[in-house]
Amino acid sequence: MKASCTMAAAAALLTLSALPAAAETLRLGYDVYVGGISLGRMTLETELADDRYHVAVGARANDLLDRLVHWSYTAEANGALSGPAGVAPDRFTSLRTLRNRKWEAVLDYSGDTVTHHQTPPQSEEDENAVPPELRPGTVDLLSASVAIALSAEASGGSCEARVPVFDGRRRYDVLAEPGKNRQLKKNSYNAYEGEAIGCRIEIDPVAGFRQARRGNDDFWTIPRDGSRRGFDLWLGRPQEGGPLVPVRLEARELFYADIIGHLATIETVDGTP
Repeated sequence: MKASCTMAAAAALLTLSALPAAAETLRLGYDVYVGGISLGRMTLETELADDRYHVAVGARANDLLDRLVHWSYTAEANGALSGPAGVAPDRFTSLRTLRNRKWEAVLDYSGDTVTHHQTPPQSEEDENAVPPELRPGTVDLLSASVAIALSAEASGGSCEARVPVFDGRRRYDVLAEPGKNRQLKKNSYNAYEGEAIGCRIEIDPVAGFRQARRGNDDFWTIPRDGSRRGFDLWLGRPQEGGPLVPVRLEARELFYADIIGHLATIETVDGTP
């Protein structure tokens, strides 16, 4: 169960951030490892066209883990490139499966109104964890990835952004700050070679978060010492003149295990490597 939750968290984190050239779909493939053990593959697709964006993410456990938990996750978001955050989402949908159960979620945006629906329904506590007055002006996590990518491209690669997010259960700000650059080399795990721009991504809780306690100290809880949880992300340009994309992720605060995500494949929609 914890392995499937870890994979879901890694899938969400790796959406931050990727931005294709206008009117072009970029498909990225990431391999996710926990403690050196492969959990599975995540794919991320982004497209910009006519001042609009579309982002899709999918993750699936590796064959061994899948036989045990039958876990998968898919999500999509679309909207306009406008507004204070740089993005104005229209709709977000997600589907999570675990064994023989499914959870579907939808976020709809109309003016200042943000509505959330989930099947099966959330508990009353979870549904009311974020008051209605805290939801206007927020975006979903996939749309936040586009906002951060736009900010990084506009600043020449520097990660500096604060994006308000409501994910249907929690309200938080995603903070992006400059990190330490590093040189990466291509190997059997990593498809990228060259300089990678460092970013520190942190979560600033606003509402809907539980306090961490022994036995429940995962990424989506408030640490007992009051610090902000986060992870390190590196961006690079695998294609000359192409967009900045995530090339490596390192997180050490998810279920007491180190998570590493490697960029394994990159292609445009026509399959050109």
